[in-house]
Parts: sequence; C-alpha cells; structure tokens
Amino acid sequence: MTPAGPEGEPEAGADDADLILVGVGVRPHGVRGEVRFLSLSEVPGRFRKGLPVVWRGRGCADRPLTVSAVRENGATVYARFAEVPDRTAAEAFAGGELWASVDTSPPLEQDTYYHHQLLGMTVTDEAGQVLGRLVAIRPGAHDNYEVEMPDGRRFMVPAVAEFVCAVDVDAGRMVIRPIPGLLPDPPAPRAPGGKAR
Repeated sequence: MTPAGPEGEPEAGADDADLILVGVGVRPHGVRGEVRFLSLSEVPGRFRKGLPVVWRGRGCADRPLTVSAVRENGATVYARFAEVPDRTAAEAFAGGELWASVDTSPPLEQDTYYHHQLLGMTVTDEAGQVLGRLVAIRPGAHDNYEVEMPDGRRFMVPAVAEFVCAVDVDAGRMVIRPIPGLLPDPPAPRAPGGKAR
C-alpha cells in the first residue's frame, strides 16, 4: 500500500484537463535556457523528452511547455523546453511551478499509488462502515493516511498492510482494520440544560 510520491492533487487546468503538481522552485540554470527545479515525484524518468507541462506563476497566465531535454540529479531536475531558447527567456519562469496531466504519470508497481490517486478516497472498515475520507498523506518512517470523519474529527492510519486491507482506485475506496485505539473516542454528550460558555 505504498504511496509513490507527493505529486499534487488534481486541479482543473488548461482545456479542462486534470493537472497535478509535479515540480516546484523553477529557476534558470546556465546560459542556454535550461531551468532547474525540484521534482515532486519519486518515479525516475517522470520528466522525459516530449512531455507537455504547464508552468504556473503567481499572477501570471498559464504557459504550456514541452520538455526538449532533461537530466536528473536525485530530486533535482535540469530541463530545457522547446519554448525557452535562452537564459533571458528562462528567467521569466523563475519561482513558478510545473503541472502535468494525470494521464502522463508513469505506471507504478502493484500496490503502489500516486498521492493524487488516494486523496479523497472513502475509507471504510472491513464490515463496510464508512469511517471518513482520506484528506492528507503525512510522510514519516512510513507514511500515514489522515482520515477526516463525517463529524470533522480526524485520525491517522499507518500506510502498512497491518492496517490497510485493500485499496480500490477505480471505486475510490480504502478498507482499513481499525485496531483498538486507532479511532478517536466519540465526542462526550452534552449535559441537558447546560449553559454555553
């Protein structure tokens, strides 16, 4: 049940395509129009020649770009885009973000998921009782899924097989095994006739 990396949650973008955040901290590098940025994907080769992306900057219109060359150094990516001929042009993209269509995400190994595939899932117990909705994925020694219950209370589920029984991406459903102490205690009933303070 391993998440593959924090590619961002889908968002309505150009041409109504579902876009996910895949790169941050764009800045120029060198004199030939290359830029560097931090990849939000843990999948090698996420950025490849020919990949269409959308650059977004605060207060600026979206700019479609096409990767023409790329090299990676860990999470740092150095890329050139067909639409960016030199450093002067690259400077206009400093500080922005790179978004890509969900459909361009590389396939993953079995039982491994992108964050955007999991966020928003309905979370149930093994009997089918709805416990809430998966609203966040918190990194750690192993990731933890944050679930929001219908009444607004939240709890964390370790992203390991002992707790996560099944994930159905197509149905948008995750089944967990809530051992004692995992779920928050129910709210205390209000005393009748009590005064609000």
